[in-house]
Parts: sequence; C-alpha cells; structure tokens
Amino acid sequence: MAEKKFEFSSKEELFSLIGEVYCPYCTKPVATSHHHLSTHHLRYAIHFAEGGTGKFSIPCYCPDERRGKRSHWHCTKCTKIIQRTADFRLHLTNHGVLLTDKPLDGEAASVGTSCVSDAAEDYRTSCQKCDSLFANPSNLRRHKRQQNCRQEQHMVCVDAKNGLYVTPKDPQGTKFPIHICKSLVSQSFVCELDSCRDFMKMAAQSGNPGKECYHLERTRNARCYSPPPPLCNASLEEMVEKGIISRTRQQECMALHARACLEEVDCVFPVFWEEFGPSERYIYFSVYAGQTDTWCQFGRTLVTLDTKFGKWQCQCTGAKEEHQSCVHQHLSMWWVFQERPCWRKNAVITNSEEMIDDIETKVMDLEDMLEMQHSE
Repeated sequence: MAEKKFEFSSKEELFSLIGEVYCPYCTKPVATSHHHLSTHHLRYAIHFAEGGTGKFSIPCYCPDERRGKRSHWHCTKCTKIIQRTADFRLHLTNHGVLLTDKPLDGEAASVGTSCVSDAAEDYRTSCQKCDSLFANPSNLRRHKRQQNCRQEQHMVCVDAKNGLYVTPKDPQGTKFPIHICKSLVSQSFVCELDSCRDFMKMAAQSGNPGKECYHLERTRNARCYSPPPPLCNASLEEMVEKGIISRTRQQECMALHARACLEEVDCVFPVFWEEFGPSERYIYFSVYAGQTDTWCQFGRTLVTLDTKFGKWQCQCTGAKEEHQSCVHQHLSMWWVFQERPCWRKNAVITNSEEMIDDIETKVMDLEDMLEMQHSE
C-alpha cells in the first residue's frame, strides 16, 4: 500500500501513485488509475503557495474519518482532520499559507475547464449573508430558508429621528409587530421584549456587549423610511359631522396629533408588510402615545384592526377593558377614514366613547326626573 501523502508539489508527484492496487485515499477498493486520481481527487484539490512553491492538497475518503460518503481533509501542517472545504481553506490561511487558483497548464488543462467550472460553481453556491459554502445548490436553498429565515423578516422604520422600527415578533405565524429602537445618535439598542433584553444582558455579562437579539439584527435589511400620508383636520371634522366620533374625542385626537407634530414624528404610521398594501386580515398601526410606559416603552403603541369583523385593539391601559375604546384607536380610525374609504364599513368603532356623550345626557335627564318625583 502506498504511503498516504496529502500534499503534493506537482501533478506528476500525485500520478506517481498509478500502478498501486487500490487507491490509498478511498475506503472502497478502487484501482489507482489516472482517471480516478484526476476525477475524484485532483479535480477538487485546494491549491496554495508556500515558500514560493506551488502546492496542492487533495480530499480523502479514508476510514480515518468516515462519515457517510463525505470527504475530508488532512492538514499536513498539524494533525487535524477538517470536514468542510471552506473550513479547510480557512485552516490553511491560519497556518500562513496563501491560497491560489488552480493552474491551467499541462494536465490541469486536460482535466479541463471542468475544474474551473467546478470551482466557479463552488463560489456561486456560497451564502451571501454568512459566507458558508455549499457544493449542492439545494443545500444552499435549504440553508437560506432555515438558517436565514429570521433575517428575511420584514423591518419597517416608523421613526427615523429616534431610530424606531417595527418587525414581526415571531418568524412564523401571525406577523404581530413589536417596536425596537436602534439609534446610532443616542446609542440606544433596545428591544421591546423582556426575553430579548435578558438575552443581551447575559451576553454583555459574558464578555460580548455588542450582541444583539435577532429582532435588532434585522435592521440591516430594514425598509427605508417613507413617511405616510399626513392626517388632515378636514377629514376629522367630517367624521364629527357624520356622527362617527364625538367632539370630545375629536379634541383629544387633535391634541395628541399636535404634540406629535411638535416632536417632528408621525402620529399614525400604518404598518403594511407587503410593498403595495395589506394582504392579510389584520392591519397594524404604530401610533404616537406622547408618553413612555410599560405598554409604550418607546413612546408609541400598537393598534390592531381586524378587517373581517371591524374590531380594534390597542396595547394601552385605557383599552384593556372590554368594549372600551381609546384615543389611539380613534387616531388610527382617522387615518383609515381619510386614506382607505373602502374600509370604513368595517372600521368604525361602534361601542366607543362617541356614544357616551348622549348616554350621559340621558342618564342625567333620568336622574333629574326621579329627583323631581321624589320631592313631590
């Protein structure tokens, strides 16, 4: 049996093994022929330069490191056995070796352009986000779906001034959004979820203070800030004239809208995950709250519209009770009334405070009548 030599200075040195009964680099008994060495080993060799001399290493299938039908690499600089081609390339560079392209003269040209095309294919099947190399394109597609699916999630900037974004809370299922803050100006990198903050705190205590949760990591693919259509007082006045909201609620909406304008932020920012508008049942709004609390850690709250049943929900404490509306819901309804007339039928808050004024008046009249009857 020929000596196992994994590093060669020339093709002739490799082909000198021809004539051996079996290939020393394969588990199965295969004749050591010119064709076998060329197509199974030299074809996938990694070429490098060391001390001004061109060399190359070939993959091995020997039982020293047997894992199915996969090949592996023996490092001649140390005793390590490397499984992945990309890892072996990096391993060689750590030994101070300069990687080079495959030569095209002599025998290499006869292995033909297939060597070059295979190398090019190897580079074409690399992940552009994590630089992992894949020999099979289907494996690369699976990697993108499984490993990088979280980075593909939507990320919308709702406040460019303060670095506020909304992104789906979970990578799968309903795309319920959460707020995150990533501002280079204020050096604020915070996620709304307690679990994410605990994760980053533990990472900082472990010596990795720059570690971010996967929600914050998505900002690298964030959609550029694009301001929504501004709210107009004329449309709010029209809502009052049509009896959709009360005068009291109108004043509250206008007051909060004015505060948002003073801070130079958008009062209502509709969150459409799709580029050309909503395609799902639930529509979300990032609404200016004018305060910071547990339900609005970054000064904004989330309002949800169920377009099927016309139900509104808000994170604020004023909308926790059943059938109770809040000013944030009415601000969102103001935007819907103005920009999406087709939603008006299912987006009007029916059991809200615009009916309270009339109810309170009727209750006061009834109390006056009872008091008068009692005095008589």
